[in-house]
Amino acid sequence: MSATRLLVLAIVRAHRRAHGYLVGQDLLAWQADKWANTKTGSIYHALRQLAKEGLLKAHEIEATESVPARTDYEITEAGEEEFQRLMAKALIEPEPRPDFFCAGLVFMSALPRETVLKFLRQRRDILFEHQTAVLDASGQAQWTGGDALPPHVEALLSFWMHNTSCAYDWVQGLIGKIEGGAYIFANENAKAFGQPGARVAFH
Repeated sequence: MSATRLLVLAIVRAHRRAHGYLVGQDLLAWQADKWANTKTGSIYHALRQLAKEGLLKAHEIEATESVPARTDYEITEAGEEEFQRLMAKALIEPEPRPDFFCAGLVFMSALPRETVLKFLRQRRDILFEHQTAVLDASGQAQWTGGDALPPHVEALLSFWMHNTSCAYDWVQGLIGKIEGGAYIFANENAKAFGQPGARVAFH
């Protein structure tokens, strides 16, 4: 799942209405071009595609003497539902690439604290299942005999174990911080991304 779709929806949602250049500048401020590979072309493509799907509504703004013509976008009711769905997926489901999860973390303050905790606890439980699966695979691996695995496969199993263990510990720590009152979430402060148009500074 590309993080760009979630990021673009989130930025438009935060501004109520936004054009492509504004979306791009905000994502540049987040340095999303580095961790989510969001390029100018992909941002404009996402805006057009989301509008085509009815998740954003496009408004054509005519040019004036001082301002060129542009297209503004605002999130629709269906777009809000998609934003909520993508946030849940980003925070719950571990994926090999971290960009989608990073997008979820950047905009987790758009959700209530308890919702974020619920999603992160589900992610933690999935990671625990992954740990168990890797341990089982390691325990059942045959290194000798006719069905022996190549010796270097042990390095792959070791990597998976280390990766899932670190991810589990990190998420568990984040859950503890949020349970302890860290960060600002929707409906707790006007600076949170709780409702469309309620946004903290991007810089």
